[in-house]
Amino acid sequence: MRLSTVLLLSAGVAAATPVTFELLPGAEECFYTLTSDTDCEVTYYFSVEDAPRGEDRVGYAVYGPRNAHSPIIERSAERSGEWAFTADDKGEYRFCFKGAAGDRGAKTVAVELKYDCQRNDDARSRNRADRRKLRNLREAKDDGDEMQRSLDDSVDRIERQLHVLERDMEYYITRNGRNHLTVRSTESRIGWFSLYGILVIVGMSAGQILLLQWLFTQSRKHKV
Repeated sequence: MRLSTVLLLSAGVAAATPVTFELLPGAEECFYTLTSDTDCEVTYYFSVEDAPRGEDRVGYAVYGPRNAHSPIIERSAERSGEWAFTADDKGEYRFCFKGAAGDRGAKTVAVELKYDCQRNDDARSRNRADRRKLRNLREAKDDGDEMQRSLDDSVDRIERQLHVLERDMEYYITRNGRNHLTVRSTESRIGWFSLYGILVIVGMSAGQILLLQWLFTQSRKHKV
């Protein structure tokens, strides 16, 4: 198994540019981000851009600084994903993508990581952070409640899908507003263009009339 690592966002609060990499069969590619404070919001996005027919899904896991061997988020057989979670601990977070050993060829995957350490006090962020802390406490006790873990995974999956839907709606609202401004600007330009066209036609018509009058006047002078 080939293991390669790439470092992203080593310090600071910044937006990362998407990175495209090749995921070989049976390989694991890991990306890192280093948060500068606690309670930062870490956002990740990935999408399988190219893959052999029927093999356009990958598995991934997210590891936090508290435990480098037990993932805080783990998913399998997903084509794309976009999610944000509250990083309770300050330090290095690792995002690892795995290719199945039985794949027929390499996959091209685009990934983007970013984080924001500005305090976000809205109700959803607080609820998400509280639920994550409660889940970590249950996992630390190792109570073995499979049903509770399954319920947590289902809630986590639903919230992740709602987050993606919210991001899409914000994008569509922004795009609709931009298109509306473009239409209004185009309508204004069409009006001014029509006015300029009318003025040009009137000017050309007046010029032609003046030119014809001058020609007739000159021809009469020559006859006299």
